[in-house]
Amino acid sequence: MFQKGFLPPCLRSRLTAPLLWCFLASGLAHTGLWYWMRSFDPLPEPPVPLPAPIEVSFVESTPAAPIRPTPPLGNPLPPPPPVGNVPPVANLPPVPPPPDFAKLVPTKPTPRPQPRTEATPTPLPLPPPVDTPTLPQEAFDPANTSTADGLGNLSRWIASLQPDLTRSPKVLRLTSNLPPRGCPWAKAGPAVFGVVVNPQGQIEGTPELLRSAGYATLNKQARQMVVAHSFGEQAAETVQAVMVEVAWENGCLQEPGG
Repeated sequence: MFQKGFLPPCLRSRLTAPLLWCFLASGLAHTGLWYWMRSFDPLPEPPVPLPAPIEVSFVESTPAAPIRPTPPLGNPLPPPPPVGNVPPVANLPPVPPPPDFAKLVPTKPTPRPQPRTEATPTPLPLPPPVDTPTLPQEAFDPANTSTADGLGNLSRWIASLQPDLTRSPKVLRLTSNLPPRGCPWAKAGPAVFGVVVNPQGQIEGTPELLRSAGYATLNKQARQMVVAHSFGEQAAETVQAVMVEVAWENGCLQEPGG
């Protein structure tokens, strides 16, 4: 195995001894076994070193040097007078002199603000209501206002209907309110009209004024009321004459002399 002359004879005999090789093989086997078991048991973490303890030492303080009084500069101030021997009045501030009223200029008083007077608006005159138109007062017309005039007009009207009229005339009384114009109808009387009614209850021809109310306005209102009235109850088998009297409801009316 080893060449001759490379090692000394004593060492060469030891290297070729079997006991030495057994010892080397046993050491290698134990080393490998140790590393193999260390792989299952990791090495513990190295301990963390603790900080060094803080040493506290107490140092005695050096006594302060005494303060020397500062020498006064210039003349020293006089000591204050004793308070106990001085009367109390001496401690009060001096009283100011009285004001000279002769030199004072009087100030003008501030005038008080006067209350504002708002102008009262003048009310505008209101227009007259719609239902009370301002119309001139109508004069009374006495023509055909008496009872005698009404009876004469009735006789002439009945005679004009002959021979078609075969029945006695019927009487129908209606009431109406005066137009809203104050009270200018003091002498107004009833308005009487004569109408001819056919069997169907309708008026034939024009209503005939038999007696005037004394005012054209009232005669017109009464005529409109007669035309708008339904004469179904006064209708007959033949033509029927109906005398319609329209009276007025108003406290100002006075019955005119007949």
